[in-house]
Amino acid sequence: MFRHYKVTPKGKTWHIMARKGAGIATEAAWVSLGGCTSQIVAMRVYLALMTRGGR
Repeated sequence: MFRHYKVTPKGKTWHIMARKGAGIATEAAWVSLGGCTSQIVAMRVYLALMTRGGR
């Protein structure tokens, strides 16, 4: 499962990004979980992921 999350704006959409906890920075890669046009919905998804631990 992913351990770290962030929300980033890209154009007119907001993307929820996730990455696994990696020991070395070269192993860490951010993966986009999807984009949303509404910032409110993107934040709700982000907060749900944070509280549930990515499950």
